[in-house]
Amino acid sequence: MEIAPIIEKGAMSIHETRLRIEQLFAELRSERIKKKARRKENPGSWTRSRNMPLGDMLICTLAKKGLSAIMELRQYFQAANKIERTVSKQDYLRQRQKLNPEVFKVLNGNYLRRFYDGKEAQKWHGYLVMAVDGSRAEIPNSEENRQVYGESENKYGKAVARANISALHDVFNRFVLDIGIHHYRDSEIAEAKKHIKALKEITGGQPALIMFDRNYASLEFVDFLEKTGVKYLIRLHKGDYEAEQSGMKSKDEEVKLEYTKGRLRQLKKKSPRRAAELEKRQSVKVRIIRTVFDNGERAAFMTNMSEGSAGEIKRLYRKRWSIEKKYHALKNKLKFESVTGKASIYVKQDFWAQMLVSNIVQDLINGAEYHAVKKAKKKRLKYEVRVNENIAIGLFKEKLIRLAVEEDDRQKAEMYRQLIADMEKNIVPVRKLKSAPRKWKYFNKYKCNLKPSF
Repeated sequence: MEIAPIIEKGAMSIHETRLRIEQLFAELRSERIKKKARRKENPGSWTRSRNMPLGDMLICTLAKKGLSAIMELRQYFQAANKIERTVSKQDYLRQRQKLNPEVFKVLNGNYLRRFYDGKEAQKWHGYLVMAVDGSRAEIPNSEENRQVYGESENKYGKAVARANISALHDVFNRFVLDIGIHHYRDSEIAEAKKHIKALKEITGGQPALIMFDRNYASLEFVDFLEKTGVKYLIRLHKGDYEAEQSGMKSKDEEVKLEYTKGRLRQLKKKSPRRAAELEKRQSVKVRIIRTVFDNGERAAFMTNMSEGSAGEIKRLYRKRWSIEKKYHALKNKLKFESVTGKASIYVKQDFWAQMLVSNIVQDLINGAEYHAVKKAKKKRLKYEVRVNENIAIGLFKEKLIRLAVEEDDRQKAEMYRQLIADMEKNIVPVRKLKSAPRKWKYFNKYKCNLKPSF
């Protein structure tokens, strides 16, 4: 049985996608965004008339292709037909130091809010299905970055800068709602709590289910999720809550988890007040589902949902893998880790800018894919199809600047039409291969083996 029949599909519209992109580009030059772009340290920024005003600065950052600063500027002015203007690398980087990176989170939130306010979102049993997971990111190895984000040893025993990132990802609509960039040793659970605040701000409190992997199976975190009214699905480690699981009479039932002293020991060290609060409650009721994946791997899940059978829950959790695919796209297709300079502020600027670009591209892909799938069904092709993501990213990066600066409506409409048509041409089959036991490998991710589209 496939999971598709239980997904509520929204009505995809290329027109709505184009409208969202146009509203975003108009926002880049608005007074409201100008205020958001100012840092507390530089309250008078973006007031003078410059060769590269704020709107141009934001577009150039979004259009970043991982080149040197001089080449990024040269390509921007050429694509925008502003060759007569010149900006030095030093002046450009000095102005970037005054740019508040939060402006890209604001733009991303506004863009996605327009999507979730409509009727296009795909849902599962009435829920938006999200996934939260962390990852490590390579950042420029400067002294400042080592102090701000932390460091780890490489294979030669040298200290290099590293950052932890955490993302909130919409599994079926494939958008990144929020990305947290924090210290290499910081807690992923603390970042997940921030994501839930962002989720409510963007989706307007629509019912949401969030899936977590085994690193989030904390009783304190479960209590936090219950308080915030969020539905959760957490995979358990093999030995998690073993006493309660051994007393289960069926593979899917409600279980009472005790707040024992052993389980609260670590929390008591970090937050005695929070530990005392849980100790008074003594226990929490959760639904535990034990199952076996198709490849023979055993799994157990903890949730506060009543919807969905054990089989549906198992198939739904497999969809959590989409967040890993999104990390792959961000890092290896969008050049997420190719940061402009060595200052720590550039890390957040570039990471959040590419989060926004990723969502715009995904919005276009969703629309192009909707039409490509319909055409494939008419032709009765053997396999389902999807748009080639790598090519789609390259196509959009190629036209981003011109789309943002073009003033002629007819010309702009033709550019969008051609962009979607090109995406629809570049489709690949979706083959469902037999599942096999997972093997840990060191993949050869050298640049010569990853072919970029821009």
